[in-house]
Parts: sequence; structure tokens; C-alpha cells
Amino acid sequence: MTDTACRIGRSYPSAAYHAPEMQALTVSRDASRMIGTMSNWSPRRLSWREESNQREKVVLRATDIAVNDAHGSSIIDSISLNSVGTGLWPRSTPNAKRLGISDEQAAEVAESMEWEFEQFAKDADARGVSDFYGLQYQNVWSLLVKGEFVNLPLMLDDPARRYSLAIQTVDPARLRTPAALSSDPNVRDGIRLGNIGQPTGYFLADPENGLIFPGDLSNYEFKELAPSRGHRPVVMHKFVPKEPEQVRGNPIFTPVMKLIRDKNDYLDFELVAAIVAANFPVWIEKANPYDANTLPGVNRGIQNQGETTHYQELRPGQVHYGNPGEKPVFPSSQRPSGNLPAFLETVLRAIGAGGGGMPYEITAKDFSKTNYSSARAALEEAWRVFGFTQDWLIKSFCQPVFEMVFEEAWLRGRVKLPSGAPDFYAARAEWCATSWTVPSRTSLDPVKEMVAHVMGKQNNVATDADFCAGRGKDYEDIYRQRQRERKLAKDLDLPEVFNSTPRKKAETPDDPLAPDQENDAAAVADIIAEAVRQEVKAALRTEVA
Repeated sequence: MTDTACRIGRSYPSAAYHAPEMQALTVSRDASRMIGTMSNWSPRRLSWREESNQREKVVLRATDIAVNDAHGSSIIDSISLNSVGTGLWPRSTPNAKRLGISDEQAAEVAESMEWEFEQFAKDADARGVSDFYGLQYQNVWSLLVKGEFVNLPLMLDDPARRYSLAIQTVDPARLRTPAALSSDPNVRDGIRLGNIGQPTGYFLADPENGLIFPGDLSNYEFKELAPSRGHRPVVMHKFVPKEPEQVRGNPIFTPVMKLIRDKNDYLDFELVAAIVAANFPVWIEKANPYDANTLPGVNRGIQNQGETTHYQELRPGQVHYGNPGEKPVFPSSQRPSGNLPAFLETVLRAIGAGGGGMPYEITAKDFSKTNYSSARAALEEAWRVFGFTQDWLIKSFCQPVFEMVFEEAWLRGRVKLPSGAPDFYAARAEWCATSWTVPSRTSLDPVKEMVAHVMGKQNNVATDADFCAGRGKDYEDIYRQRQRERKLAKDLDLPEVFNSTPRKKAETPDDPLAPDQENDAAAVADIIAEAVRQEVKAALRTEVA
């Protein structure tokens, strides 16, 4: 351990600590005052045990929101579906320059590896209920709801499998501290920590009946697994760390959990009031509230004698007959309140902003109040979140799995490396270089995006690879498909349109058509100008309205 390293778990001064002889002087901060509305605001730091207990309760509440709250489920599904979609799939790109091989040899290795990985993806789940792309969705869902995911890469001895590697998904609730180690300062929330806070062991609860209950740790059997063995991971425990020394993840609903609960209670009360009003009930008003004959408790014993009747529930269209001394009253309900839409929209904006960074339009699936510019801004904000989630998933899950599959494919002889090229273990990073294709983004105006791409290619600032990857496609597949289409069109003697951009017609014989490149540029400029005019008109109509 180096002199500058800080041991995790030390909450007391070391023997070498000396109090400073002089204290620096500074001004007081208003934020630290204990007066007025801030008099009862005194947050405290939690111990590791308290932090673990609170985190477990927060995870249970977040899971309840994800499965029972409509808007919470909308946020989770929006991030999961748009981040993963039908799956993030790899495009192998071995570094030919650093490997000392030709581009053609690198392309052959890449094609073989992509084929082998696709075969592995079909049986990637150790339980056999999903594939590699389904595991991606499960891990993102677990990250959002439980704050983390836990996977175990296994090597299954099954002759029927093409690859022994399989991924087992584990509920993060199994990651917990054994009762015998609850006082060990090196074990924190189910993770054994090293000298500088690095994970050196994971304790996974493995009860015989398979059930995990909070607080009951004495009857569990635990397995301690190392984080990795050599360059291969043994436990894939991943989360998004936001605080220093953080060892476990937190659900995205943690900052807005109370607001979601209050929103649910408010909607429940409004719905109950609306249902009662829709029943058109008749309430019985007692003429003398102190008359013993009209008290439900007094007459409960003689209801069977037919003297009085007391109704405990309402049904639509029900006719109520009152007792002597009572008169009917028809209440009128003002529910739902006229402020409900505005109030709910404000609350949902706060929930979306604090619970995952989703704009209101995505949280409520409501684009009726937005124009093109506002909708595009909302989608751009949402795609920043989706892009971050995709990048995190690639680094935390997809790329490590790809490297393990590449290694096994090479060991089994299914991927041949060029003769004279470096060994797999000598250049593992170069052989496993990969770019991952993500789902296509939502397109509000495909024409504008296509025109922008064409102009970017003409100015050498855009490529077909980037454009196709943004649409969830592989440019090489598109090139090969276009080649087949052009060949078939030629065989069938069909006219092929190489440039479908409208050309500017000559108005007079003295105004001939410009060369192709100039004509194309003018046509593109006309399209952009027309699009801008339409957008300005739409904005003006919105302002006038």
C-alpha cells in the first residue's frame, strides 16, 4: 500500500495524524445557518450498515413503482426499449495497422467473428429463456430499477452447445453481507474491499429454498466469488457510480420517490371521488344526529327485524329507501378538479427530470402540445440519456462478453488468425476492437436528415458507416444489398435512378442546365430553403394561435 493510498473503512485518525496548529479564517455561509425554514434541516451521514438497509428499502420501493405505477413504468420502458431496442450487435473492426496485417485479412477475421458471435448470441442465456439481446434488456432494466446488475459468466459442459460460455443473470438482492461478517470493516454491503477500496470478493446468498428475506442472514449459505480470474471476469457487478467510495448502485427513482408516491395518492383520491360521483348516490341526512334510533351502532342488532336499514356500499342505479326521520340528499361532486391537468403535468415534469432525465413528452407519451422544434428538442434530450445508457452497456457488458466469445472461438479453431500475425493473447485489445450498432433514432423529418447526410458526405465530414449505424444498420450489408439490387435490375432491364434529387429545369434556351454537381447543390439548397420556410410558417401559426 502506497503512502498516498487511503484505506477504505478507516473512520478514525491514524497515529501519524497531527492537528493543525492554525486554522484558516473564512466567512460563514448562509447555507449552514439553522434559522427560519432551515432550522430543522440537518442531514446526517449514515453508517455502512444503515446505508445498506436504506438502499434495500429504496430498491423494493423502486421495484414497486416500476411494476405498479403507470408513469414510472413508462420511464423505465422508454429508456430500456430505446437504449436496447432489438439489441446492440457488434461490428468487428480488428486494428489492421497495429496487427501488421492487410485490410483484407482483417475483414476476413471480422466476418468470421461476427458470424460466430451471432451463433453464440442465440444461446447466451445460461437458463435458456433468452438470448444475448434479451440479456441486454434485462441488465438495463435492472440498472434502472435496482441500480445495478449482476451477471456470472459460466462455462457449461454441454456437448449440445456450440460455445461453453453462457451468462447467468443474478438478482442483486443476493449480494449481501453474511451475518458473521457484519462487523468486518473490509466487507461493505456484500462486497469485500481491498486496501484502496477495490472489490476483492462478492458474497452471493444461496439459500436452500431460493428465497431471500431482508434481515434474515443467519440461515443463508453464501458463496464468495472473486471479481475476475486473470483477464476474464468472474462476477460482472456493474452500476453507475455517482459518489466517491460508492460500492452499490441506486435506482433512478431515488430522488423523486416521495413525489411519485404523493402523485399516486392524489390520483387515487381524485379517481375515488369521480367514481362516487358517477354512481349518482343518495346520502341519508339524519334529522336528529343524536337520535339513538338512527345510530348504526344502536340499530345494528335489530336490522334483521326490518325496523331500520343502513347502507354500507353504493351501486350504480341503486334505489335507497330511508328510515323515518331521514331525508335524502343528492350531493354534487366537483371531481376531478379543474386544476388536475395542470397539476399533473407539473408533477410529471419534475418526476421525469429527476427520475432518469426524461422530458415530459416521453414520460406522459404526450406530444399534442408541442410543435416540431419542441418535439425535436425533447427527443434530443431523451436521446442523450439513451446514448449514455448505450455507451455504459457496451463498456460494462457487451464488449467484455464479445472478448470472451472471441477467445473461445479462437481456441476452438473457428476463427483463424492470419499467419505471421500476433497471438490472440499478445494483442487481445487489437483483435477484439469492435464498434457496436445501436437502435435507430426516432426521425421526425427523414428528408432533412438525409439531405444533411448528403451534404456532410460532399464536404467530407460524414460517412455512410456513421449514418447507417445511427439508423441501426450496417453500411456493408446495405452496400451488398444495393449491389444485388442493381445487378437484378440490370438483368431485368429495369431503369435505375442514380440520383432522385429533383433538378432545376431551364426556363429559356439561353439558360441551360448547370453541370450535375452544381445542379445537385442547387436542388439541395432549394429543399433546405423550402423546409425552413415551412418551419417558420408553422412557428408563426403557433404564435398567432
